[in-house]
Amino acid sequence: MRNRIGWMTAAALAVAACGWTARATPVSDSMPEILPIGSEPQPQPSPATWEGGNVRFGSVLLETATKTVSVTGWVNQTEGPIEVMVCGAKGKVHEAVLVAPVNPLDLQSACRLAGMKGGKPMPEFGMGPPDGSAVEITVEWEADGETKRARAETFARNVKTGTALPEDDRAWLFTGSMFKDGEFKACVEESLVVTYWDPYAIVNIASELGKDDEILEANPETIPPYGTPVRILLRPAGAAAAAGE
Repeated sequence: MRNRIGWMTAAALAVAACGWTARATPVSDSMPEILPIGSEPQPQPSPATWEGGNVRFGSVLLETATKTVSVTGWVNQTEGPIEVMVCGAKGKVHEAVLVAPVNPLDLQSACRLAGMKGGKPMPEFGMGPPDGSAVEITVEWEADGETKRARAETFARNVKTGTALPEDDRAWLFTGSMFKDGEFKACVEESLVVTYWDPYAIVNIASELGKDDEILEANPETIPPYGTPVRILLRPAGAAAAAGE
């Protein structure tokens, strides 16, 4: 288990992972080259590197033995309305519980290698249901000298009932993002794991509550304090049992 300083260091390395880069040769010393729509430089996945039996894509780690994809980040919101469970550093931070500064292409690549598959794309925001492999998402953090764990879905609370979402092995679905109009859509808004159905996010909530953008809020009873470094683990539903955990 990495310590908190290690998590934050790994996270900081990827803050600009999905940024756009300018063409190296300008037209003049004062004016950058203007490129036609669709020909702009595109974000690229990080090169895969092996660490023992595991694979790393930038700041995203795939533990091959357990099919676990892990990223680091921090607690961004502990109360108020939410549409996103995990976003990138340039994402919808005004309505996201956790921030994980990763390259969305790296996250999607690692999830696919872990065996997650997307289904039929949703036509619009809030229009579903989403389709794809069921995903278990666990959040880890350090408190009182020990590692704490909670399922990500319990960080969301139903506004009408005031109750946390129950733990569910099929609470999340890997829908996968897509390329459209010459850009990888998850790199546009950096919505990685969402509680409001989003056809461009990488992981969507499975519940019918996902069609309502006003029904869920951050759950202050389960979320660690603001700014707490966290480790977010994603793996196919049932992977833990298959690994004998």
